[in-house]
Amino acid sequence: MNDPTQSKYRHISFKGETAYRRFIKAEDELKSNHFEPYQENIPAHGTYGALLFRPEWKAIREEILARDKTCVICYNKSDLQVHHRQYHFIVRENKFKLPWEYPKYLLITLCESCHRRGHNKFKVPTINI
Repeated sequence: MNDPTQSKYRHISFKGETAYRRFIKAEDELKSNHFEPYQENIPAHGTYGALLFRPEWKAIREEILARDKTCVICYNKSDLQVHHRQYHFIVRENKFKLPWEYPKYLLITLCESCHRRGHNKFKVPTINI
């Protein structure tokens, strides 16, 4: 059995990389087949992008957008996106939480510009749980 404390996806082993990139690496390498796409044109299953097409994420996303109504930084009302304020890595399962499994207080609405600028300027923290 794998020792989760030796996981290559632990926060300290990826200095300089964003949690999003680690998530993509984890999903790509694990190639888990339990994320079946709902439509043929959705990217290969198991990728972060494919998970954002799932009805579970769409429902949470709409709820967060309705709650915040505008970008929480610049108050722009167009090109809104939902941002995870942190990522959770489940050590004993050696995987990240699914995008819709986070508490709502860790999800915020940002416009596309603020979201991109934030990811370029700051690293989203990854919490090992």
